[in-house]
Amino acid sequence: MTQDAVKLKERILRSRKQEDTALPAFISDSFAVEKNNVHGFQVYRLIPERAEGNIFYLYHSDYMHPMKKNEWAFVRWLCHMTGMAVTVPIYPLAPEHDCEEVFDMLIPAYQVYCKRREAGNLILIGAGAGAGLAVSLMLQIWKEGLADPDKVILLSPTMDTEFFDANLERSVERRLGKKVFLPMKELLNETWVKNYAGRTEFTAPVYEDLHDISQDIIVVSGTKDCYNEYARYFSAKVQDTGNPLKYFEYGGAGREFFLHPDQKETRHLKKILHDLMLETDEEIIFQYMEEVRQRAGWSKWFPEIFMDEHAVKYVVSHPRRGKKEHYSQNIFNLISASVQRAYDDAVSLFLKEYPDGNVIYVGCSLDTMLERVDNGRVLWYNLDSPGRMAIRTMYTGLGKREKRIERSVHDLSWIDHLSLETDRGVLFVVKDIFGYMTWKEMREFLDLLYQKFQGCNVLFDMATPRANFMFNRLGRGRGAEYRKRHLSMRDPRREVESMSPIYHVVSVRSVVDNVRPRKEWKTGLKLQLMSNRRRDAWKIVHLRLGHERYRTFDDLSS
Repeated sequence: MTQDAVKLKERILRSRKQEDTALPAFISDSFAVEKNNVHGFQVYRLIPERAEGNIFYLYHSDYMHPMKKNEWAFVRWLCHMTGMAVTVPIYPLAPEHDCEEVFDMLIPAYQVYCKRREAGNLILIGAGAGAGLAVSLMLQIWKEGLADPDKVILLSPTMDTEFFDANLERSVERRLGKKVFLPMKELLNETWVKNYAGRTEFTAPVYEDLHDISQDIIVVSGTKDCYNEYARYFSAKVQDTGNPLKYFEYGGAGREFFLHPDQKETRHLKKILHDLMLETDEEIIFQYMEEVRQRAGWSKWFPEIFMDEHAVKYVVSHPRRGKKEHYSQNIFNLISASVQRAYDDAVSLFLKEYPDGNVIYVGCSLDTMLERVDNGRVLWYNLDSPGRMAIRTMYTGLGKREKRIERSVHDLSWIDHLSLETDRGVLFVVKDIFGYMTWKEMREFLDLLYQKFQGCNVLFDMATPRANFMFNRLGRGRGAEYRKRHLSMRDPRREVESMSPIYHVVSVRSVVDNVRPRKEWKTGLKLQLMSNRRRDAWKIVHLRLGHERYRTFDDLSS
């Protein structure tokens, strides 16, 4: 080993403390604890009263560090929250032990404790290096014919100790720095990988065949985690197999954020884990689904304007116990339904001209627009943050010609993930996005689209200053997630085209142009509709960036 690797090894050994191997008092005071020995290594089993189900937890060690108190506190929370027994094997660590010894201990430990588990689900959870071990363990479970876990949860996963992929390796090296990364890589290779070099099912499971790994996988990562690219790569690979993986990514969160209960990302994650592990929506999923209930409300009150059958079916099958629906026949919901209908009509019009076109729905959230406008030929991209897309997967599944990109709208790297047939027409649907941007942010966004897809089309909605004010006033407390709108335009055609000579406004339409009041509507609602029509308060803008260069329906016919 190099001198730097030797120094790292010595520093790790010096950092070990006697109390690191001891079970914290707050654990033994909270639960009945069984202590057992498997292949010479300790296994703890935390058993709450009336335990139902079992968690097999592999801790965050970076392959070399013992379990810390804050992770024991996280395990305590898991045990309290789920009411499940939690098994924690204290698996061997480098540099004293290697990969072979780890799995000589973990496989029989899993086998023993799965046979003894209480009635209920079995959940396999791995954190950090433990997540990589969990994936390797899953591969061995499949080979050995052992009981599959009902759920697999991977927190800030590390899945490659040999760094076979040069691009992924560079992403880790760039974040850690060469002075940290190179000695760590060498030490892992010399002390942990050893005789298992090249046996990727143990040392780098991210590169294995993952088709049958599990039917319910949850992956969590932070954008500041040095292994974040591995989490993204693994999630995309599993999703490509057709498995319904749920990926949650927290912007600005570091590698061990889930072990710090004071962070807002940790509080959000705990609510997500509560709902997914207990298969409920009580903590936070109901907040995600509020927009679905909102669209079902529009379908109830304004069926002649907008109808979302998927949302209606969801509300019927998921009634809100003890709560009344707060959606009603008011101007806020009328305008919202009209905006959604205007988008549907504009996209349908685009697909008549470009039947084999590409549509990218930026910030799609849980909207099922594709089902409403599908012509049987369009290639459709849905784009939104990983957490929202994970909930979307639970709600809608994946369509035949639908592709998904799990990125924040503001992380413009998503543009590089588009593989479009650019001779067939490109439309970006930017619903409910620009109103929350500044003029500068909007222009940067459009300029980037122009650079990548010259001649593409963009649909967006824009309100007047007065309409923005009323929206913000009425929007508070409406139940769906509230955000304040900032950007507004009195004359979108003039104001947009003055931003740049490459911007050509194809059309500007009021969202209420084709809305006709019904007799049963209240007088106040009719008057508000007339006022909005007179003021031209809310519009859909069709914008083209650069010169048209795509093949239309007429071109394809000829």
